Amino acid sequence: MKTLSPGPAVKIAVPAALLCGMVWSLWFWPSRFLWVYPASGTFFLWFSWYGEKEIKYLFLFLLTAAGFVLPKLSGQEENVYLFAAAAAEVLWLWLLFFALSGFESSRRSASEDLAAEESSAEEKIRALEDELSRYRMHLDSTLARIRDKGALSAAMQDMGLAATPDEVKVRLEALLGSYFPGAAVELRSGAPRDFADNWVAERKIPLLVRNSDSDTRLPKGFLGPSERSFMALPLHLFGRLVGFVRVAAPEPERFRAEDLRGAELACALAGVSMENIYLFEKVNELAIKDALTGLYTHRAFQSRLEEEVLRSARSKVPFCVVMADIDHFKSYNDNFGHQAGDAVLKAVAETLSAGVRDIDLAARYGGEEFALVITGSDRAQAAGAAENARRALESRSFSFGGKPSRVTASFGVAEFPSDAAAAGQLVRAADERLYRAKQGGRNRVVVS
Repeated sequence: MKTLSPGPAVKIAVPAALLCGMVWSLWFWPSRFLWVYPASGTFFLWFSWYGEKEIKYLFLFLLTAAGFVLPKLSGQEENVYLFAAAAAEVLWLWLLFFALSGFESSRRSASEDLAAEESSAEEKIRALEDELSRYRMHLDSTLARIRDKGALSAAMQDMGLAATPDEVKVRLEALLGSYFPGAAVELRSGAPRDFADNWVAERKIPLLVRNSDSDTRLPKGFLGPSERSFMALPLHLFGRLVGFVRVAAPEPERFRAEDLRGAELACALAGVSMENIYLFEKVNELAIKDALTGLYTHRAFQSRLEEEVLRSARSKVPFCVVMADIDHFKSYNDNFGHQAGDAVLKAVAETLSAGVRDIDLAARYGGEEFALVITGSDRAQAAGAAENARRALESRSFSFGGKPSRVTASFGVAEFPSDAAAAGQLVRAADERLYRAKQGGRNRVVVS
């Protein structure tokens, strides 16, 4: 607590006014000095509030002297009671002086204690402000990392939406480029090419180089001056090492352990994304391809047939359906076992696939029966394709249980729209001609 101090002029003017007032009173009423003299205590009150310790002592001795001199000047030297009263007033002034001095000392001590507490509180406030400042810096840094991780998470989710493996690689490269601005990112496919690739492949862990000048693992001169910080990470697909990811920066100590973990996570996600794409493609292929023969399924055949009906109706260009059935197929299973039957089915499927164009479709219709969709062809052209397939199959040699054998098939051909105007009717027409081929002695093509 601070004492309010008056200006220098006030410090002089107030005591001077008090002194003049007392002198003037004593001058006019010397006989009443006992009434005027105690007013000198106001000097002590004044100086107790506004300091000036030396002046207080000076006034104390002057007033003490005045207290013993004034009775003599009043003309009542013989009045013992007057001297006793003056002595009592002097004593009262001394008591007032010491009381005010004690009060001032207590006040000063309390003020010093308060100042010490205030100083201690200010120190604590400064310490708390420093701690708060460090906390805010830590908070800002944490929020920045959270924002970076959020951006990384969003980019990873975007990478998971890629439709092809090449697109995954492009997005992985872009992700690492945005996560490490100013760094060079390279994706390598295939076998290891240099020391870093071999190091990663042998140990099956990523390589982090904080400073190429002080890293003893690297051969001298392996990294150039623009590659002071370096990371090499493996890229796996179904557990196999299929490539490497390399990130390099010109400044040392650019990459930390948490950066390596983030890049490793991105590479792992890229591998999972590519695996998902391959699995999705495989599932789709299995959904429309027969597992034994590799031909399209009955469902895929029906879907393509509906498309061809609509296309042919718009373009006025005919197309044909060819139904084929293996002759005496049951005998292969009965005489040589189901493995021989599977071999026959695969051989027929290969022959039919080889005898059609890329724009045509070969399907396993069911059991030992097959179907062909010959796009943009009339009956004669489709019959020629069927005849070529029949001859190719007839010319193949087979051996079951050490015995040579021969496989043949019968074919029925129907044309849209001359033979039928709907998909179901077209298949029925081709199937009826296939039946007539069977009835006519098998191993032949029937077109009408």
